[in-house]
Amino acid sequence: MMADTCKVLMIFPRFNANSFWNYKEACDLAGARYPAAPLGLITVAALLPENWEIRLVNRNTEQLDHADFAWADIVMTGGMLPQRNDALHIIEMCRACDKPVVIGGPDVTSSPSLYSAANFQVLGEAEEIMIDFIAAWRRGDRQGVFEAPMGKTDVTKSPLPRFDLLKLDQYL
Repeated sequence: MMADTCKVLMIFPRFNANSFWNYKEACDLAGARYPAAPLGLITVAALLPENWEIRLVNRNTEQLDHADFAWADIVMTGGMLPQRNDALHIIEMCRACDKPVVIGGPDVTSSPSLYSAANFQVLGEAEEIMIDFIAAWRRGDRQGVFEAPMGKTDVTKSPLPRFDLLKLDQYL
């Protein structure tokens, strides 16, 4: 049985420069670094045990460095197709630092084979399967695939996202 505490580094990947989701000019006009917070990751953070320490780095608004990886026991990342390049780069960085990495989100769910270098894949809605991932991590598992059942997730049962993890001055 592994220790019950865990240090989780959540990394929101950069959007491709020419992506619709980049919003660089709009942010420049408004004096913000990015228009919206990574709600998916901070919702996943709310699904994790309360005694786990969590840090969030949004690569669209801030730098990621070796100290972030040194602090973490595990890295969680993921996103949409326009974030694929950076998500794959984050997996490479984790492998180079010997840090287990969990990837989820719509792109890995639709193209899991592209993300086979990740230790863990969360396919589908995290609300349906995070309890299984947490149990596996606590058991000492260091790889696996967790797939949500088909159908609609009851979002009324989702926890309030961990807004406390955000640096609110970075967003519109």
